[in-house]
Amino acid sequence: MAAMAVAPVDKPLPLGEVLAETTRVYRARLWPALGLGAVAALGFVVAGRLPDGLAIVVLALLFTAGYAFGSRLAAGDAFGQAWAQVGRRAAVLLVLTLVVSVPFSLGVFIRAADPLAGLVFILFAVSWLVFLGFSIPISVCQPEEERAGLVHELAEALRRSIGLARAEFLHAVGVVAALLVIYGILGPFLAAALVGFAENSVEVAFTLSQLVLAPFFFLGLAVLYFEQCARARLAALDSGRDPRDSPAP
Repeated sequence: MAAMAVAPVDKPLPLGEVLAETTRVYRARLWPALGLGAVAALGFVVAGRLPDGLAIVVLALLFTAGYAFGSRLAAGDAFGQAWAQVGRRAAVLLVLTLVVSVPFSLGVFIRAADPLAGLVFILFAVSWLVFLGFSIPISVCQPEEERAGLVHELAEALRRSIGLARAEFLHAVGVVAALLVIYGILGPFLAAALVGFAENSVEVAFTLSQLVLAPFFFLGLAVLYFEQCARARLAALDSGRDPRDSPAP
């Protein structure tokens, strides 16, 4: 699980190239990515045995940890190094779980009786994640010398997240929506295929599907983060501002 030569994205990419870059990073960091998938699969197993309220909390914590870990993985960290960085930012990430991940998880996992209401919840979740979700990779990718207390780090991460979202909001919404669609379509399809293969139970098949698909989702969000940073820096240059004043860390 040693780190491999994976350079973060340093230029704007259209949707198709974001997905292609995500696939490239996944292949380059296959074993650490599958380790992330194992953690995600375990989280879903635990959440499936809890009441709905507690399940949302577990899924929100899983989302925060997976997004943070995936960002460090896409930046080139080894498996242990990436989790170490997540652990060092645990206090900030716990607060961001309440601010970012719980609303996102509620929007995605709440089952609405009306399909239109369900779509509204998902659109809210995607928009919320695009505006504030970049604060998660910002917090774990922030240089050590810029850390200056919990409140300051939280405020700075959220400020930069909104700035990155404004760099190209609709593009970011499209990428997140595409990742959710891929996750939502391939997940049940892969689980159904695994049920028929080797006579797996539905629960085992679902767990195995998360092992494969969860890393792609989190790495896709990480690639989007680095790509939005590149957009913000270019926007700063085009407007004649110092790129160091852009919201990109």
